[in-house]
Amino acid sequence: MKKIIFTAAFALATSGAFALPLTGFYKTIDDKTNNAKSIVRLYECGDALCGRIVALFDADGTAVKETLNNPERVADKVSGAPKMAGLDIIWNMEWDARDNEYSGGKIMDPQSGSVYSSVIWADKDDANLLRVRGKIGPFGRTQVWHVMQTADLPSDLQKLDVSKWEPVIIK
Repeated sequence: MKKIIFTAAFALATSGAFALPLTGFYKTIDDKTNNAKSIVRLYECGDALCGRIVALFDADGTAVKETLNNPERVADKVSGAPKMAGLDIIWNMEWDARDNEYSGGKIMDPQSGSVYSSVIWADKDDANLLRVRGKIGPFGRTQVWHVMQTADLPSDLQKLDVSKWEPVIIK
């Protein structure tokens, strides 16, 4: 019986039936105001992890003001001045099972247009938190992102199909 279970689990794991760890929706928090700032969808892009802003909160962080379906704010410091809702800000993050983290990819600050190396990992003490670090060499800053449940999302994001998303990397 153990052999059958192991074989079935191995077949599922190697067939791509399992999603990459940490994919899902996360609420980001503004470092200065401590208000909710955006919702980012971490998604699979090939064998890597990518992240796209899918919604932005109002200035006081109490309500979603815009989503992919009604983007308004512009990332004017990013090449081409794209809309923030819909902007890929994380790409090419590779899973490191030994360290239980993603690394090797990049993260972009959409307000400054700056791109940094990144590391992403689940908080060891709270499964509802994600640690996201942007860095240059040994120097950097870590943000805490909050897991969002589907029911807490705006209705137009609850059935979002990310299966065909391809990252759009702006240089």
